[in-house]
Formats: sequence, structure tokens, C-alpha cells
Amino acid sequence: MSGLSFIGQFRDGIFNYFRKNWTLYFFVLLLFVLGVVAGAVTVRALGADQKQELVDHLQVFLRGLGQSGETVDPRVVMQRADSVHLKTAVALWVLGVTIIGLPLIAGIIFVKGFVIGFSVGFLVEQMGFSGLIFSIFSIWPQNLVAVPAFLIVAASSVSFSWMLLLNRLAGRKTHWVEEFTSYTVLCVAMTAFLMVAGLLEGYVTPVLMRLVNQLLG
Repeated sequence: MSGLSFIGQFRDGIFNYFRKNWTLYFFVLLLFVLGVVAGAVTVRALGADQKQELVDHLQVFLRGLGQSGETVDPRVVMQRADSVHLKTAVALWVLGVTIIGLPLIAGIIFVKGFVIGFSVGFLVEQMGFSGLIFSIFSIWPQNLVAVPAFLIVAASSVSFSWMLLLNRLAGRKTHWVEEFTSYTVLCVAMTAFLMVAGLLEGYVTPVLMRLVNQLLG
């Protein structure tokens, strides 16, 4: 019973946390979606030379997928992805403990969405429905884990930075140590999920990409 009670309390705590901070998460999600839209729209604004250069890179990449003799070490892919995720999480955490970090956090959220939107938009524009299918299996497997974890870290950073700003303006004291500990623990937990996303990117996504590339010809 004690175990069930602990699980129930944990579940209620998570629910209450998101209910209390839903406006913050809506703001972060909105910034991310705006970035995705901006990235997709930017594809259409590219010049002919820029598009052709990207198409050439894409064709080389797809040909490489079709050559079974040329394989990329999954560990290298995973390590690179984990390095990017770790640097991003640390940057968001550091910005969260600074009052002036809010605009930079917002910028990171927007850029994250922009990169995904641009990638999917370019594949769809160049390959049509096949590009949509390819993007689902090449971009989304790791991002289904990475994006929620990233948004939670970003929202927590915004929340902590905003709390520091309000306290500074109001000249009031708060339980800074408790808030800082909760903020840090949450960021560390979400970073673990980001490392899982790197594992998927290194060992799962390449396999799916090769299979889809073979099916689409």
C-alpha cells in the first residue's frame, strides 16, 4: 500500500505542477511551434542556388544510405547527439539561474523549432509525400523523446529565471535553495531523457532510414 500511495502522490504532484504552470508551458510550446512554422516557411524563401546545394547534399546522403558497405558508427552518431543535447540542457540551466537569461532561452526554443520545421519542410518540398514519410522515420523517432524533454527544461528555466526577476523587483526573499534544488533535479532528469534520444538517433533512426529509403526507392 505504501508503494501505491507513493505512486499516487507522485502522480498527483506532477498533475498539480503542470496545472499550476500550464500558461508557462503554453508559452514555451507556442514559441516552439512558431519556430517550426518559420522554418517551414523559410524553405520557400530560399534562392534557387541555395536549394540546389541542399538538394545535392540530400542526394549524396540518400545514395550513402543505399550503399550497405558504407556505414556510420552508431556510437559516433550517439555521442555527437548526446553532446549537442547536453550542451543545450546545460546552457538552458545556466540561463535559468540568471535574470537576463529569459530572451536567450526564448531564442533557443525558437531555433529548436526552426531547425525541425526547416528540415521537414525541405524534405516535403523536394520529395513530396515520400519526403513526409522519410521525415517521420528520420527526424521524429528521437525527437518524440527529445522535444518534450527539451521543452520541460526550457519551461523550467523560464520559470526559475522569471521567479528571480520578480523577487528582485519586489525586493522579497524566497526559499531559494529549495527552488534551486527542484529546478536542478528536474533538469538533470530531463537530460537523462535527452541522452535516451541520442541513443535512438544513433542506433534506431539509421536503421529506419535505410529501410524507408529502400521502400521508397
